[in-house]
Amino acid sequence: MPTVDQLKEQETPPTPLFLFDCELGSGAIERWSTHAVTVGGNAYAARLLQHNLFVLQASTESGLDGAQKIAVTLANADSRFSQIERETGFKGARLSVQFLFYDLAANAAASEARVIFRGMANPPEQITEAAMRVSFTN
Repeated sequence: MPTVDQLKEQETPPTPLFLFDCELGSGAIERWSTHAVTVGGNAYAARLLQHNLFVLQASTESGLDGAQKIAVTLANADSRFSQIERETGFKGARLSVQFLFYDLAANAAASEARVIFRGMANPPEQITEAAMRVSFTN
């Protein structure tokens, strides 16, 4: 399987995807992406409406560029995230974000997945009938 680095050099690479694995305080795992996909035997729901993963912060304590805080907006039309917030809460949930290229036509990963962020959830910033916005800090 080609690497992320090999595919990003192609003129027309497969679809770039971020995969979000969120472990709630209850131990339940929520998995989200912008597209409904299955990677590594895990199904990711198409719940991710917006993210700011391309914002980098320079001069971190480790001397590396990287996201220190990310914010996501998740589809909540069915009140799924409102229910999770009432029952378990998002504060303190652990998040891992992976990046990979995905072949949507073949419905399969086109590269290995690479972890690009790990962090903890803050309380939701906004919950509406349509969406929920929550941030994570590493």
